Amino acid sequence: MKDFLLYASVVVLFLVCLLVVLIILMQRPSANAGMGSALGGGAAESVFGGESANVLSKMTTTLTVILFILSFGLYLGFVAREKKAPSAIAPTAVTAPKPAAPAAPATTTPAAPAATTTAPAATTPAAPAATTPAAPTTPAAKAPEAPKAPAAPAPAK
Repeated sequence: MKDFLLYASVVVLFLVCLLVVLIILMQRPSANAGMGSALGGGAAESVFGGESANVLSKMTTTLTVILFILSFGLYLGFVAREKKAPSAIAPTAVTAPKPAAPAAPATTTPAAPAATTTAPAATTPAAPAATTPAAPTTPAAKAPEAPKAPAAPAPAK
């Protein structure tokens, strides 16, 4: 119901604006100026009588006061209406889920074959933990696994 009243007031404001423009154009500062002379001479005088300047100035003042009061009322109405609507900048009801901490990939080291070689086994240091959060994983898109290091170095040829 409030929206209907606000938009009906906008229509009334538009009509008052048109009336103010027409009333101002009907006034004539001299004998050959104004909209009254353009529409056939003394149109305002024939409608309002001999004291048309006094009537038109009173109507101009009244309509201008109505115009300003209606404009200010509409401003307050639309501001009050917008405060109730949720803001797109700072959502209060819905918050985005926090991304999960990246899971460490499960590394399985195959058992080293019992070799009789005298070469020392190559050791690889563990990869440092990622400091940037990973995107949430979905079943369709899994994170690629780290390449596996060989258990023993290849023999030299």
